Amino acid sequence: MTSARLRGRVGRRGTALLAFAGLDVVYALRLATVQPDVQDFYQWLHSPLPLWVWAGPWLAVAAMCTVGAFQGCDKAAFTAATGIKVLWACLYLGGWLLGEVTDGWVSAAVWSTFAVCVGLIAGWPEPVKGKGRPAWTPPLA
Repeated sequence: MTSARLRGRVGRRGTALLAFAGLDVVYALRLATVQPDVQDFYQWLHSPLPLWVWAGPWLAVAAMCTVGAFQGCDKAAFTAATGIKVLWACLYLGGWLLGEVTDGWVSAAVWSTFAVCVGLIAGWPEPVKGKGRPAWTPPLA
């Protein structure tokens, strides 16, 4: 399926959700396969739970984003996509404040900014085509 056809099927918001899903899968794979001693953040996360457990929420959000991209109601997907990034920002900030994660405030700022971007995209309306319905809405049978 070409990019234009996919965008026509899921719309701009759905395309954004698919991009977020891809990012979330990549991050989950990193968490599931990385050695904790690579970064102090990973060591800190690994102390209460193995890193592969932390990958679970990222995969769950990726699944929600993928499903939400093809459904008319994508509020839960955007909420989850924003939430996981806010959670990660809070973890980095918390680790830094506790003195466990060097320069965690920088990653907290990056993840927070990304969460804001996801939230902004969530508020964008889809373009309307004919009959006042959003472009991504499948035709009624």
